[in-house]
Amino acid sequence: MLPVGEVSLTPIDAERVPRSVIRGYFGAPDALLGSTWMRLAFSVEAASSGTAGTAPAWGALLQGCGFTETVSTASRVEYAPASTSLKGVSIYMYADGLEYKFIGSVGNLNGAANVGGIPLLNFEFMAPYATPSTSTNPTPTLTSWKTPYLVSDANTADLVVGGTYTTGVISGGTTYVSGGLEFDMGNQISRLELIGAKESVITDRNVTGTIKTLDLTAAQEITVQGLVTGNTATALGLTHGTASGSKVMFWVPSARLLGVTPVNLEGVWTSDVPFEAPPASGNDDIKIVAL
Repeated sequence: MLPVGEVSLTPIDAERVPRSVIRGYFGAPDALLGSTWMRLAFSVEAASSGTAGTAPAWGALLQGCGFTETVSTASRVEYAPASTSLKGVSIYMYADGLEYKFIGSVGNLNGAANVGGIPLLNFEFMAPYATPSTSTNPTPTLTSWKTPYLVSDANTADLVVGGTYTTGVISGGTTYVSGGLEFDMGNQISRLELIGAKESVITDRNVTGTIKTLDLTAAQEITVQGLVTGNTATALGLTHGTASGSKVMFWVPSARLLGVTPVNLEGVWTSDVPFEAPPASGNDDIKIVAL
């Protein structure tokens, strides 16, 4: 069971195929019902499992968005994007006395760890349409879902620019004061329907994001603008949580900063910095680590 928020269900996403028939009168063309699909969007809180090396409850959802899962016992669980052997995920949705079955669905992920807020993972899944059935709501078991910590100075480490990542640890680089990090996997979800097969598939991705409300010194602002104008790839890392088993790390090894947008944060001059994250050597656009 998933403790979700911001739920949006599209029970039928249907294509219409118009008939090109010439008629001797005005009016809308007749059409046939084409391919039918279902969509489901929701958010979950990005809290780790409570035990280092144990996969978080949202791990299966990440795998349905094109990630692989690598478990290092008693240490960490790493999620990295993949391009082959992708997995789907089956989700049962209960609403208004009906059970909707998203069988083999795949989706897109975007995330946000913004200061003063709950760190969130936002999902949107698509699957071939299946007729719902009447059902009563099941009794939820939510013990694997842990209470998150707010993103704050006390609970979240400073943003690191230019560091290196090894076995769950970010080393080196320069720390910056910021309002957090947002990212979007940019998965391209295609509807594949052939004679004998119908499925939703991930066919590409384009990871982007934004560093939120950087509070820069004059020297740091020159440095950041230099990264933009030099089109220089640089690593970004943000670790949320302080205790083992409760941490979630977002690591972007090869971000390219795209600009600097001034933001008035309660009278303080700060800057949003959008970025793109192309892969460096393949399937290393971004890494999410539960520690």
